Amino acid sequence: MIWKSIATTSKYGAGLFPVFALLFADGIWATSPGFIGSALRELTAVCQDSSTQWMLVFCLAVYVVIFLISELRTQSDNSNLRSANSNVWLAAFVLLSLLRYALAYDTASRSIQIPVLMAGIVFGKAMATWARWVGRVTLCAPDQCGWKGGAHGVTRPTLSVAILLTLLAASAWWQPERSIVFQYHDALRWSGLWDNPNLYGLLMGVGVVLAAGQIARVRRWTGGDGSWRKSVPLILSSVSVILCGLGLLKSYSRGAWSAVIVGLIYLAVQTVKSSRFHVWFRRDWLSAALLTTSLLLLAFWQIRFLEQRPAQRLFSVANASDFSWRNRVTAWEGAMRMMVDKPLAGFGWGQAEADYGKKYCPPQLTESAAIEMNDYLMIGISAGVPAMACFMACVALSLCGKDAGWNSLSAVRRPSVPIVTTCRAGAIVLLIGFWFDGGLFKLPVAVVFWMLLELSRIESSMPLPVPPVQETPGNDLIVDMPIVPKRRVWETRLRWLAVILAVLAAAQTTIYLGTPWLLVGDKTLAIARHGLIRRNEAEDFEILSTNAVWRGQKLKVLIENVRLANYNRQLINWKLDDNIYQEFVLSPTITGEAHEQLDWRRPLWEEFYPRIRHESSPEDAARIVVRHLRERITIATIPDPPRDAPTIWLRQLTDQTGFEIIYVAALRSVGIPARLDSNHQAEFWDGSKWSAAPSPAVVSW
Repeated sequence: MIWKSIATTSKYGAGLFPVFALLFADGIWATSPGFIGSALRELTAVCQDSSTQWMLVFCLAVYVVIFLISELRTQSDNSNLRSANSNVWLAAFVLLSLLRYALAYDTASRSIQIPVLMAGIVFGKAMATWARWVGRVTLCAPDQCGWKGGAHGVTRPTLSVAILLTLLAASAWWQPERSIVFQYHDALRWSGLWDNPNLYGLLMGVGVVLAAGQIARVRRWTGGDGSWRKSVPLILSSVSVILCGLGLLKSYSRGAWSAVIVGLIYLAVQTVKSSRFHVWFRRDWLSAALLTTSLLLLAFWQIRFLEQRPAQRLFSVANASDFSWRNRVTAWEGAMRMMVDKPLAGFGWGQAEADYGKKYCPPQLTESAAIEMNDYLMIGISAGVPAMACFMACVALSLCGKDAGWNSLSAVRRPSVPIVTTCRAGAIVLLIGFWFDGGLFKLPVAVVFWMLLELSRIESSMPLPVPPVQETPGNDLIVDMPIVPKRRVWETRLRWLAVILAVLAAAQTTIYLGTPWLLVGDKTLAIARHGLIRRNEAEDFEILSTNAVWRGQKLKVLIENVRLANYNRQLINWKLDDNIYQEFVLSPTITGEAHEQLDWRRPLWEEFYPRIRHESSPEDAARIVVRHLRERITIATIPDPPRDAPTIWLRQLTDQTGFEIIYVAALRSVGIPARLDSNHQAEFWDGSKWSAAPSPAVVSW
């Protein structure tokens, strides 16, 4: 019996070998000297050659049509022809994408977006067909689908997920040497066998969610006969959670972290709904959600200033000066403008980055590759808004179907979390990641996504479970309906606890968000010291707060000067002495006048830092600053010229003295020590001495 189980498992494993090959297509196989590596390199050459790419795309399109027709024929009714079926929208998405591909084939064939997209769809359909093949899918109770019984007691979707999870967990800690090393500050970011840490993090996130789903499906450590063999899947799933979880942490991918949180929340909700707590959950879900949100909010205010690298990376999404997410937002804005200009047909496949860099990329964003990190917008600007809408409709209908018929029997206690729920949770992880980091047009991620999406739709071919029935004395059959219990004391206390914590969380949030808008005073400074200032900013905060110039100013201006100056000091490529930094970079006072406005650092930093971020010397950075500043500011003889930096920057007009003032402010905003000399001329610290700042008159235009 054991050998027969091993033979059956091996047969199914051989059938799923394409999962292994495609998952590592960009890693070990692409550089392998063996037959598979040679074949993949040849296939890559075919995909990149415009004279042969169309044949590959045509063959993949034929396969998509065959799978769609085959799925239509397996159903007795015409449900596949309705607009509520995801296959209708998938067919429309493929048709629109191929039409746009054919209309601009010369440029579209320069990229492999369409071949990868079509290959992912074909693979997903093939996996779904294999899962339905011969007798469809074997449904069995949780106690019968454990380790005992071998591969005969495991459904094909479960086997597919198990093999995918095994591959992800086995490759989690495999970190080959690379020519390009990714880092977050001084922490090395893991990339695994894939292109970059973001894709690696997404795949590890999928592994975490799939393993958690497998654990949720097996609720007891022993089978119905008391056998401990059922503990083996639990042990393997727990090990997979640890391996993939550490890989996810080491990727430092915020998009993957966010996606995993959403996937786990979805999985937790579905698990509770299928457990004995589902009656309580349906009745008190609002209290549970309020309690969870309040605890998370209170924890956020307590730990947001942790100095560990993972915590800093996680909470950097709240950093208004972080260029990583700012570049993404800027790229999203440009993509929106592109879709407004060409909403129906788009710009064509493979043209997004080039057209964005020419017409839509702002000057402060030096790299246009950020446009490719959002797959939804990429579809919209490449094939048009209708194609993007069809894709989103296909995904939404695939994820919103019935959970293997269990939802149609709401009165019956669900036996366990269906495998389709686990697949949907994994697909949700990738869908969230596609918004932040992309991956739909990367072969390893694409095949995993379409595989999970198609496996999450197989419940339409499963027979519905029959609810338990019992006979009455009159020989009539009735459904055994569960008795809804009365509200217990602990439920009432839970509601009161949720309300109390919600009030505390709201009060703390109001204090921390509202205090910066108040004037600087002893009480507001005390609140800032307690909860608004990081430990490494405390010294700068104390130095600035002792200056009487801040009295009457809003606290947020003081905090912004401290925070941005300290953050900028970590970004610049030259070293600063503490005394020089505190007096001529940190301090916002330039002229020393009584009514000098001090809120100039943020707008000037936003304008100039992206242009000098790669410079290695203060002098080269100062030349770039004065060149751009002279383009923005007009020097003229005017009555009552402004003498403070914010007003000069807003009006973009001043005299020569005012220009020197805004010049000093611009230099300080990017971390260059600067001051006005005795003749009211700008000078800067070059690292060893004070020198006259580069003059606009001698700057080469």
